[in-house]
Amino acid sequence: MSKLFICNLLVFLLPTFAVADAHTESTGEAGAITTGECSSGSEFDARTYNLGLHIGALFIVLTTSSLGSFLPVMSKKFPKFKVPSYIFFFCKHFGTGVIVATAFIHMLPSSFEMLSNKCLPEIWHNYSAWPGAIAMMAATFIFFIEYIAINFTHNIEQTLPTHKNELDSTATNSDESTSDENKNLHSHHSHAHAHGTLVLLTSKSQTIGIIVLEFGICFHSIIIGLALSVATGSDFISLLVALVFHQMFEGLGLGSRIADLKFPKGSIKPWLMSLAYGTTTPFGIAIGLGVRETYDPNSATALIVQGVLDSISAGILLYAALVELIANDFIYDSKFREKPTIYQTSAFIFLLLGAGIMALIGK
Repeated sequence: MSKLFICNLLVFLLPTFAVADAHTESTGEAGAITTGECSSGSEFDARTYNLGLHIGALFIVLTTSSLGSFLPVMSKKFPKFKVPSYIFFFCKHFGTGVIVATAFIHMLPSSFEMLSNKCLPEIWHNYSAWPGAIAMMAATFIFFIEYIAINFTHNIEQTLPTHKNELDSTATNSDESTSDENKNLHSHHSHAHAHGTLVLLTSKSQTIGIIVLEFGICFHSIIIGLALSVATGSDFISLLVALVFHQMFEGLGLGSRIADLKFPKGSIKPWLMSLAYGTTTPFGIAIGLGVRETYDPNSATALIVQGVLDSISAGILLYAALVELIANDFIYDSKFREKPTIYQTSAFIFLLLGAGIMALIGK
């Protein structure tokens, strides 16, 4: 819930900055570089803005995003919705390629374009690599956060052998006449308890990685939702088509990862994580519709906020996709290397296919 709250809070902030920026345009001194020079100079025209079509787009994106993120979770939780394993396998690796391409093709170039605009303050021109630097700082920050979380779970793991030994010692002292069969049973129970805790801790580590991934996607969803809500004409149609495919593919990839996580039986966490992805972009569209007459995507503040958020998203997604997904799936998973050659080859092909299609959509 906290991820959804943070994402939605940022959606509220961006239009507010844009409105404040419009006020600055009207009060700038003559001859000074003001944010007004960033604006396209075109006022909102209600005659060319099809409100009904934009509202329809909101529900289209809501449906495709939710379908992509909920379908893998539903197939895991409900036998009636069981999806063949090869479909799940395809979505998992294809979605990873989509996420990688989203960072490289959709976010980084966009952030460089936004933050290199000639009308921005001079600080953005004194150092041309700001988007890359921001992405690097975001990835590093996420790395430290994850390291602290994983280190915490590792420290708990270290106490497990001691806990097991204490159980064995207590059992021995309390009953010296315990039969060999009962001792073996007790030892097996203690080992199962320790093993179950280790599995739980590993699951928590995986959950942390997927939360990091979704957090990066959430940032990006805010921007594309706002962009769609203010687009008109042929630009709106092309962006909507691209966004529908983007949200579906990305949702399937993320939903497959969420479905793989080990949650307690009956937990609502996987549903909340899927809901966060499914609703963030539509909510961004809704906010954009509400401020469509005052929001100027070409204002200085809007360019800076969009550029910075895209840079942060790119850094988070690159770290999550390369470290949490690709490295874990192909390098650190010993079971994957034991699979048949056709299985491994298919995984690589699906990964490249997802990245290639998203690169094509980016064009």
